Amino acid sequence: MYWQSQIWDLRTGSIHDAYAYDNPITSMQFDARRIVAAAGEDVVKVYDKTDGRHWDCGAGTMTAETEPKPSVVERVRIKDGYMVEGRRDGVVGIWSC
Repeated sequence: MYWQSQIWDLRTGSIHDAYAYDNPITSMQFDARRIVAAAGEDVVKVYDKTDGRHWDCGAGTMTAETEPKPSVVERVRIKDGYMVEGRRDGVVGIWSC
């Protein structure tokens, strides 16, 4: 089973893009440029609307094999080029993007 988010073009009424996730999306937000989603992983999924790029952001992208795995991201917000993530274990991360 997978979960999907869709980006609609309200001018035409058609789907502009769609993304599948392995887990349910627990939080999603957007600003003028980016869409961020927390989807049951230790990273935030980021989509840049202007150039179509996708990437993962957060502590889960930087953890070495020998370090403990970061907790799952439950909530995410983006504003003015900064992303704030809240993890299941209470850790809050702030990222510039």
